Amino acid sequence: MTISSTPDAPHSGLRALKSTAWEDLAGGLSKTELWGRMGWLDVKRKYRRTMLGPFWNSITLGVYVLSVGLVGAGLWHQNVREYLPFLVSGMVVWMLVSTIISDSCIVLITGQSLFRNVRFEFSIFAYALVWRNFLVFLHNLIVYVLVVLPLKPALFGWVALLAVPGIFLVLLNGVWLALLVGMLCLRFRDVPQLVATVLQISMLITPLFWPPDSLSGSGRIFFVELNPIYHLIEVVRAPLLGNVPATTSYAATILIAAGGWLFAYFAFERFRSRITYWS
Repeated sequence: MTISSTPDAPHSGLRALKSTAWEDLAGGLSKTELWGRMGWLDVKRKYRRTMLGPFWNSITLGVYVLSVGLVGAGLWHQNVREYLPFLVSGMVVWMLVSTIISDSCIVLITGQSLFRNVRFEFSIFAYALVWRNFLVFLHNLIVYVLVVLPLKPALFGWVALLAVPGIFLVLLNGVWLALLVGMLCLRFRDVPQLVATVLQISMLITPLFWPPDSLSGSGRIFFVELNPIYHLIEVVRAPLLGNVPATTSYAATILIAAGGWLFAYFAFERFRSRITYWS
């Protein structure tokens, strides 16, 4: 797989825009070697000259879970053996979802020097972003294993395999988020600050530190049942806790994927030709 360089044109990335949005998405997806290597190199570049590499992220997560978990168990009157697995399983998925969203804010901004000078599918940036965050997620799963194994080894059963389709649904949503948020942030440079604020608030109002059953009535409906991030987390967290995810969580996640992809596709089709100019 090669990328055709066109140095004779200062904005040669515009040549790639003659294809349709569908051709961009399908063509980018087919170049697995390219976006796979881009994602891997991004991880290596971020932790260059460090001894532990991406495991630093896992160490930070482990210290955070133990510190907050011991305090949270007391605040929420939870058994530590129950609360720590709940917290760590939710945090590993939250870090995947939140990092995909936050990285999407700069995915096209940092990639403009590349797509302005070479023939390139814009969707490759989205696939590479989701792939590299999935790699970090796999590293963070080590923290889940180290916490759960001594506390509740029974959680490592067949039900845990249901986390695999849940992760797939999260990654599927991650691609359209990367495309849509990436275009918005490239066009409107105030959006990254807005996204960062929303993520900070979402972390507090989503059942990460507190159990969903602690709310009832309208509070549960608003902060749990109608919270899209909760359902994205729950389709992975529930199997990691030995539970089958609720049908409503699967339905909500699939609905988010269908609606998100539909909106992102038409936005990509409509504004794709302007991406190079926005840069």
